[in-house]
Amino acid sequence: MKDKEKYRAQIEARLMKFGESLYEITTKKEQRKANLPELEIEPILRKHEAAEAKLKELVEADESNWQNHMTELDRLVDDIDQDLRNALAYFG
Repeated sequence: MKDKEKYRAQIEARLMKFGESLYEITTKKEQRKANLPELEIEPILRKHEAAEAKLKELVEADESNWQNHMTELDRLVDDIDQDLRNALAYFG
């Protein structure tokens, strides 16, 4: 498997895991029937959408410049990861 495909698979797996974590957070929030203004889901969703869009750009990029998308995509995915960890810790 080429580096681009490996990287793509890694990011897709992380985004899928993020989706699962987001579902868990939303479920816990609803179960507690809590209005938690300090726990905003929308910014996480926007970052997730941006990461998916950047991943699409990476997939469409040719072999010579796909790595140009890695830095921003890594930053987005790391930001989402941190946001989700913070949100899950709120319920911990």
